[in-house]
Amino acid sequence: MRKTIVRTRWWISAGLVYGALLSTMPFYGGIGFAHNNGHSDESVVLETIVVTSERIDAYAQDHPRQVVVLGREEIDARNLMDVAEALNTMPGVDVKSSSGVGARISIRGSGKFGGVLVLLDGRPLNSSQYGDADLSTIPIDIVQTITVFKPPVPVWLGPGASEGAIVIVTRNPQASSTDKKKDVTRLRGAGGSYGLAEGSISHRAHVDRGTLMATASGKHRDGKRTNSDWDSGNLSLHWNRELAAERRIEADVRYHASEHGSAGPVDNPTPDARQSYRKASLDSRLKGVIGDSADYGINLYGDFIDLEDKSQSGFTSTLENRKWGLKGESSWVDEGDIWALRFNGMLERDDVEHTLSGDHHRVTTGIGAQADLNWRAITATVGLRGDHTSDFDFNPGFSSGLGVTFRKNWSLKANAGYTVTIPTFGQLYQPSHGSIDQVRGNPDLEEEKIWSYDAGVEYRRKKSRLFQVSLFRSDTRDPIVYERGADLIYRPVNVNRSWRQGIEATFETIFETGVTVDANVIFQDSEIEESGNELPYTPQVKLKLALLYTAERSGTRLETTLRYVGEQYSEAENRESQRIDDYLTLDVKAIQPFTIGVLAAEGFVSVKNLFDADYEVHYGYPDDGIRFVAGVDLMW
Repeated sequence: MRKTIVRTRWWISAGLVYGALLSTMPFYGGIGFAHNNGHSDESVVLETIVVTSERIDAYAQDHPRQVVVLGREEIDARNLMDVAEALNTMPGVDVKSSSGVGARISIRGSGKFGGVLVLLDGRPLNSSQYGDADLSTIPIDIVQTITVFKPPVPVWLGPGASEGAIVIVTRNPQASSTDKKKDVTRLRGAGGSYGLAEGSISHRAHVDRGTLMATASGKHRDGKRTNSDWDSGNLSLHWNRELAAERRIEADVRYHASEHGSAGPVDNPTPDARQSYRKASLDSRLKGVIGDSADYGINLYGDFIDLEDKSQSGFTSTLENRKWGLKGESSWVDEGDIWALRFNGMLERDDVEHTLSGDHHRVTTGIGAQADLNWRAITATVGLRGDHTSDFDFNPGFSSGLGVTFRKNWSLKANAGYTVTIPTFGQLYQPSHGSIDQVRGNPDLEEEKIWSYDAGVEYRRKKSRLFQVSLFRSDTRDPIVYERGADLIYRPVNVNRSWRQGIEATFETIFETGVTVDANVIFQDSEIEESGNELPYTPQVKLKLALLYTAERSGTRLETTLRYVGEQYSEAENRESQRIDDYLTLDVKAIQPFTIGVLAAEGFVSVKNLFDADYEVHYGYPDDGIRFVAGVDLMW
C-alpha cells in the first residue's frame, strides 16, 4: 500500500542489513569448500555468477529457468549495431523505440509498461522515473553477452522483474584468448534512409595488470514524419585492474546526449514539441573470491539525468534525476557442485525534481537469498527476497524451479514466482519522455502484485540444436493500464485483476551447409477480468523466423528475418478505434568481409521492412516503412 508520510530513515536500517549481509562472507569463506563447476579445472577467480558471462551461460543450461543467451561472437558475426537490435534477434524478445527516452521491451509477448529488469554488470539500469531502461546509453562495442530471463525470474537478480530480466555483461580481458594480448581499434561509418548518418570508434588497450577501453559514437536521422529528427552521441570509458588476493576492480564512465523532436501520434500531432536529454553514469565494481569456493561482487553506481521538454504550447519543463546505489552479491558452491547458495543486498536512492510535479524521492532497500540443488538428473531452486521502498513500504518476492533430465539432452522444466511492481514517478506524477501533450500521471496508483508460472520441455545439444516448448501464465492483482480520455490524454489507472497465458515454442539449429534457422512463435490470450477485455499491446500471435547463411569460401553472410504480429489494442477499453491491425515484415542483411592492406574490414547493407508494410509501432505512430543502412567496419 502507498505510504503518504515517511518518517523512518530507511537508509540507516538498510545500511545495517547490508553490512550484516556482507559480514557473512568471511564465515562462509572459512568453511573451505573445494570448488568444481563441472566445466573447467581453472581457478574460480572473478567468476561471480551475476556478472560473468561464462557462469551466466552455465547457469542457463544447468538450471530450470527459461533463458536465451547472445554472445560476442554472434554480435560480431551479425554486425549488430546497438543493444536494441541485438535484443530484437533473440527469441521471444521485441524492442520498439519510443517517442522519447527509453524503449518498450516485450519478453514472451507481454505488452506491459516497464516490468523488465535490466542489469549492466549486475547493477540495475531501470529508473524510478521511467521504469524502463535507456538502452541507447550502452555502446554495443562494450558488450560481451546479453542474457534474457523469461518470467518467473530468479530473485537473486533483484526486484522489478515481473515481465523478465535482461543481464548485460561487458567485455573483459578474460572473455576470450584473443583479447588477452591485443590492443584493438574499431572504426565504423554508416548512412541510410531519411538522412541517417552514424559513426563510432572504439579502442581497447592493455595497461599494467588490466585493460582500458574507450568508445565514442554519434548518430543523426531526419525521420520520415515532421518533427521526428534525432541527434545523439555517446562516450564511454572502461578500466579494470587485477589486484592481489584474486580480486579485480573495475570502473566505468558513460555519457549520452540527445536532441530530438516529439512528433506525437497522428491524431494529436505536436510538430513544435522538442526534447533534449543528458545522462552521465558512474560505475565501480570490486570482485573477488573467498576461500576456495565462494565469490563476491560489490557495485557502487550513480546516474545523473537532465532533461528539457518543450511542449506544443511552448511551455518548457525540466527534469533532474539523481540516483545512487550500492549492491552486493555473493555465491558459494559445495565441493561436489551439488549445492549452491546465493545472497544479495541493495540500497538505492532516487531523487527527482520536475517542473510540473515537484520534488520526489524514493529509497529502496532489499535482500535476497537463493538455494540451488544440482543432483544427478534433478535441478531445483528456491529463493526469497524482501524489498522496502520509502513510499510503498515492504514487498516480498519468491521464486522456485524444478528441472528433470529424462534422457540425453532432454529435460522438463517448471517454475513459479511472485513479485511486486512499484509504480514509477512518471506513472504517479508526470511522464517526462516527450509526453507533456500526451500523458498525465495518477498519484493514487497502487503497486501491482504478480504471480507467474511456466512449464515446458527442452532439447539442447551444445550450441547446434535447441528446441523448447513452454506453457506460461501470469496473474496480476491491481494491474496498471492506460485509458485515453476525450481530451486525447492518456492516464494510468489500476484495474482489479488480469491474466495472460499462452504457449511459446523456440527452434534453433545450425546445419553443416552454413545455414542457421532461428524460429520463435507465441500464441497467447489475456483478459482484464472486470471488463472481459484484452490487455493492451498483447497480440494473440507473435512470430519471428530468421534464416542465416555463411559462405565457406568468401565469408559472405546473409540474413533474413520475418516477423508477424497479430492484431492488438492500445488501451484497456478495446474500442474499435483503439485496434492496431496485424502486420508482417521482412528484413534482410548482407555482410562481406575483406581486407584493405593490413586492415580487416567488413561492408554491410541492411534493409528494414523490405516490402514497405504499412503498420503502427504504437497507436498513432506509424512505422517509417522501407529503409536501408549501409556502411563499413574497419579493425586493426
